[in-house]
Amino acid sequence: MRPEFWALLTALLWAVGAFFGKRGMAQAELEPQQGLTIRLVVSAAVLLALTAPRLGELLRGLGTEMGRRGIGQIALFEGLVAGSLGMLAFYTALRHGALSRVVPLAFTVPLWGFLLGVLVAGEAVTVTKALGVAAVVAGIVLLNI
Repeated sequence: MRPEFWALLTALLWAVGAFFGKRGMAQAELEPQQGLTIRLVVSAAVLLALTAPRLGELLRGLGTEMGRRGIGQIALFEGLVAGSLGMLAFYTALRHGALSRVVPLAFTVPLWGFLLGVLVAGEAVTVTKALGVAAVVAGIVLLNI
């Protein structure tokens, strides 16, 4: 299947998760870190079950310098920055803010991805990309007025 399908499915699943995560934290009177812990424990269990048959690939990756660097980057930036700190910030926003305002702001990812791609990775700025990012930002502003 095309990557666009998976990206749209991701957005739908995350929106559904955010809706029920916010509702669940309110119903159980949980703090954001408690809600996030539940999410991560369940996620870890599912992913460990899916990864177990391919554990050898991960171990092989640890056997090379480039593999260790790559795994280290994933651990630091996906695990700590995005997975822990980013999700804790998101759950705090969900717990205390309106879903219809929090989710659009939290998902300004196209803007940040565009800026990182251009400023750090040296990707080209095209009119189409710039207009797309402007449209996303305009939509977020309109949702938060």
